[in-house]
Amino acid sequence: MNKKGVEKNFLKNNRGQFFLIAAVVIIVVIVSVVTISNYTQKKETTKLYDLGKELGIESQNVLDYGTYNAKSPDEIKTLMEQFIVNYHNYQEQDKNIYFVFGNKDAVNVLGYQDIAAEDVCIKLNPTKQSECKLYSTIGTTQTYTTSGKIEDVAIVVSSTQYEFGLKTGENFYFIIWQKIGGERHVVTSEGA
Repeated sequence: MNKKGVEKNFLKNNRGQFFLIAAVVIIVVIVSVVTISNYTQKKETTKLYDLGKELGIESQNVLDYGTYNAKSPDEIKTLMEQFIVNYHNYQEQDKNIYFVFGNKDAVNVLGYQDIAAEDVCIKLNPTKQSECKLYSTIGTTQTYTTSGKIEDVAIVVSSTQYEFGLKTGENFYFIIWQKIGGERHVVTSEGA
């Protein structure tokens, strides 16, 4: 082969290598962006579920403290209200959260709406077709009672009903929802 023919082949091979390397770089950039985007969304969702676990553990410790120290139902109600207010002030305020606590004689509801205003109502013994009592004072505790014992309670948030069975003694339940990536993610305590 002559010298010109070798140079021509060498230039053609280099041009092909350049396009191959450029294609690989573009693919790596696209895959990296998609991976980072997916990782970020998963982390926010995991954080919400971890928050639910943490809230369940901490609330149980507060209830155990009240029970162990033989607090009256009114004292336990005050203790739980303080816990909820402190918890709400501690956590990031980009979610709606509702707390249901009490016993078979009286159920208390305390909710915060940091994202969007929603209609909320409470049903005592919902399996018996009870009426839905409006929870209208967001950020304050409302107490609900009925004649006889309360076996279970349902909290209806924007037409979605979450039911909680009441155990003997003091109970604590919660509903947390947050928008992540345009989707609504809901975490509830056990019993819903």
